[in-house]
Amino acid sequence: MAKKLTLKIDNMMCEKCVERVESALGSVEGVTDLEVSKGKAVMRYDESKTDEERILAAVIDAGYPAKVKKGLF
Repeated sequence: MAKKLTLKIDNMMCEKCVERVESALGSVEGVTDLEVSKGKAVMRYDESKTDEERILAAVIDAGYPAKVKKGLF
């Protein structure tokens, strides 16, 4: 089942940052409907293929602090 996930991502200052995060998230199996902008990423993911921890790890490994959005930010 696809689940929606929104991440708050810090230190994204330019379009190159957006591209780097988009590439990192796009490489995670099960991530679909990906939209990345400065400071934020919204996607759906297949729970049978990945989880929030793996998705966060991809962003952090790309060099950007991130956390799952819980409520408004």
